[in-house]
Amino acid sequence: MTDAAAVADVGRQDHGDLTGDARVWPVAAQLARRSIVLITRLPSAFIPSVVFPLFLVIAFSGSFDGLSRVAFDNAMSWYAPLAVIQGCAFVGVGAGFAASREIESGFYDRLLLAPTPAVSLLAGPALATALRSIVPFTIVIVVALIGGAATPGGPLALATVFVAGLGTALVHTFWCLGLAYRFKSQRAAPVMQIGVFLTNFLATAQVPLGLMTGWLHTVARFNPMTNVFRLGRAGWIGEVTWGDCWGGLLALAVFIALSFWFARRGLTKMVP
Repeated sequence: MTDAAAVADVGRQDHGDLTGDARVWPVAAQLARRSIVLITRLPSAFIPSVVFPLFLVIAFSGSFDGLSRVAFDNAMSWYAPLAVIQGCAFVGVGAGFAASREIESGFYDRLLLAPTPAVSLLAGPALATALRSIVPFTIVIVVALIGGAATPGGPLALATVFVAGLGTALVHTFWCLGLAYRFKSQRAAPVMQIGVFLTNFLATAQVPLGLMTGWLHTVARFNPMTNVFRLGRAGWIGEVTWGDCWGGLLALAVFIALSFWFARRGLTKMVP
């Protein structure tokens, strides 16, 4: 049975309304399973989400170690959350890459014709992204702790950075899916990647806001990703406080809602 046929078969198991919620998650689970399996067949699409964050946490913590004397106590603790968030963002971009390839190959046409809710085509990649985000999170955290990162906030530090990374991954998943549905080819890939770098590095990715000057300080101050980084670093640079967390949680909630709406509109236009 082909992947598309398996998805269609799951959709037929429930004889309710085609747009009902009953068959969204079974179909989404099948699509997520397929996405996980494809990692072994096309590892090049997943490797950057692991290798690049490791490069960031090692290179930046060494290059900017001098800042630990004036800005933060531990450079590794500052850059580990950045690496997790960046890695999870690339996991979301990978979902967009996969959708672009499947649109070009015609596989998406079969999915759109299957008797399944269209929203499951968004829920499936989102579920796969959530599962795949565990990999860069785990690897980066282990390397960072071995490298001397401290967590003054205790176990809650792991929770805050995971929430920040997972939320960022979902944002980029829906954003990149929306781009894939509009471009309908892998020409969307550069736009997907640029979105990650612009949102992250025009925030407090490298240095604290207080050390920035000029236009970069202004942009970072109003960039919602600054709040997401503050959430991710809660417990790594100090104790976990609600003041450090609420802004990032709100930013992620708004970003996820807007990017989901963007992807849903793009998918609606594709449905035959």
